[in-house]
Amino acid sequence: MLASGVSSKVAGNRLGHSKVSITLDLYSHVLESVDRETAEKIDMLIKNNTNTMKVLKR
Repeated sequence: MLASGVSSKVAGNRLGHSKVSITLDLYSHVLESVDRETAEKIDMLIKNNTNTMKVLKR
């Protein structure tokens, strides 16, 4: 669920965890890959924005 973008709070509720910290502790390995994917997406957005700004300045 976490890898597909479901929030840890919602995933924890669905899994029956009483606290979101339980979900985070159990599935932190999944969050590492999600973090990498998020960083890549942000990098692409910044690069695209920079390219867009260059075009607009012409």
